[in-house]
Amino acid sequence: MQNYNFTFVSFLVLITYFGSVFLVKFEKIDRVKQRRFWNTILLASFLISGILGLILAFLIDQKLSIKWYLPMLWWHVETGIIMAIVSIFHFFWHLKYFEGICGKRKKYKAKLAH
Repeated sequence: MQNYNFTFVSFLVLITYFGSVFLVKFEKIDRVKQRRFWNTILLASFLISGILGLILAFLIDQKLSIKWYLPMLWWHVETGIIMAIVSIFHFFWHLKYFEGICGKRKKYKAKLAH
């Protein structure tokens, strides 16, 4: 069984994120650059994890075996951890957006009821 670095990777992402929050707070970087950085990390981790996941699924589906299967699986999981953690930040940044959608839906349903 392969060892994954869940704790280390999570800690590294969280420290980096809170470091970027600190830099924004003390105006060393602006919020737009901070979010652009994290959106880029989210996109990169999504692409790496997603593409590797598709390749792995194809290999399993076709019952193919390649010698670099385990390293590919390792990178798929590691980038998936990064993606999941950054996705949580991303979700909270856009929470008002989701509340707006849910709020509008409730208002719309209330109009239909009358």
